[in-house]
Amino acid sequence: MGVKTDAIPGRLNQIFLFFNRPGTFVGQCSEICGANHSFIPVAVVVGGVLDFLKNLV
Repeated sequence: MGVKTDAIPGRLNQIFLFFNRPGTFVGQCSEICGANHSFIPVAVVVGGVLDFLKNLV
C-alpha cells in the first residue's frame, strides 16, 4: 500500500482504501517538511464492517 496526498489550503482531502484482509499495517511519513517529520509513524488498522459499527457506540 502506498498513498500520497498533499494538503491544499481550503480543500478537504479524502482517500478511499480497499483492503483484502484485516490487520494492522504500519509505515512512516514520506514528507520532509520539518525536523524529523519523515520519521512520523503511521498505522492503519483494518477490520470488518461489524467491528467498525461496534466501535461507533
